[in-house]
Amino acid sequence: MSKPIKLFIILITAGVFLGAWLFSLAQEDSPTTVEEDIILDEEVESEDLDIQEPRLLPESPFYFLKTWQREIRSFFTFNSIAKARLRERFASEKLMELKQLAQKTENLDVLKRAAENYKKETEVLKKVAERLEGLKEEAGVGKFMDKYMSHQLLHQNILEKLEEQVPSQVFEKIQEVRERHLENFKDVMLKLEEKENLSERLENIIEVQKGSKFKEIKSLEFLKNLEEKVPEDAKEAIIKVQENILKKFQEKLEKIPSEDQEQFGQYLERISGDKEKQLEILENLRAESQEKPEMKINLEQARERILKRVEEKVQERGREISCPQWTPPAPGFCKEGRILIQRDTETGCPLPPKCIIPGETETP
Repeated sequence: MSKPIKLFIILITAGVFLGAWLFSLAQEDSPTTVEEDIILDEEVESEDLDIQEPRLLPESPFYFLKTWQREIRSFFTFNSIAKARLRERFASEKLMELKQLAQKTENLDVLKRAAENYKKETEVLKKVAERLEGLKEEAGVGKFMDKYMSHQLLHQNILEKLEEQVPSQVFEKIQEVRERHLENFKDVMLKLEEKENLSERLENIIEVQKGSKFKEIKSLEFLKNLEEKVPEDAKEAIIKVQENILKKFQEKLEKIPSEDQEQFGQYLERISGDKEKQLEILENLRAESQEKPEMKINLEQARERILKRVEEKVQERGREISCPQWTPPAPGFCKEGRILIQRDTETGCPLPPKCIIPGETETP
């Protein structure tokens, strides 16, 4: 082959590789839409949980064979850490089975049975994981905890999304399962992690979670839910993580283009989860943005969007649990403070909005 032809081939090959590299850079830097951001933060796939896509589902008459196989495999797994990893995998599989069923059927019995399967597996996982307490100095336990805690954050995201997807008759069951899952997560975490190391491990795990430019919202919502579950002596660690993540998110929001800041309101309006807690996160961001007029305006618009969504969700669920009519605050309410919406501890119904001014005085 002549030298000119060889040189031509080399140049063509180099051009192809250079083009592919530049295209990948463009893809990484290209702005995402609100729809793409929501998918990144809501849609959890099987590979995210290190499992394969479930094929045999609880609706099948042959599902009992899968149950037998799992129990036999667990019985013959004698290493404590390996058994905990295995049960964690089973929990992820059963949750993905529930997710698949929610997308294909409205059969109430099947959905409730799948939800109960997952709930029971989280109970088994808790018992198996807590047996590692005497081994928590071993490196294998630390690796298990990293994987466990990372996956449980994703489990909460799936369950929150399921609350909006399942028929209303199954909503309470999913809500019960999510609450129980959070309790079990809290118990395992406090058993296997020293309190002085808790905030560092949690923050490290949250920071490496994949997601959109607004992914911190789901993490902060998770931490607020967790804060309500942990005992008083552990609350400080959870609050510390919230403060650190909120500060970093605040700095990130300040640097992103104005059009992305405007998208933030649409994101909050449409993302699944607890709207009251998301509002609380937003209000904390607003409180820190007083010196940034443009960002403050964008966050105020986001506030209006999320308040509208709170009202809609109250109407959707309020009819089922007989909540009194809830009225959103008038425009301009609490302009210099933070709006707080709490729930009645007995009924779960949202209470009238309160205004927390910088001096922490409540204004009805």
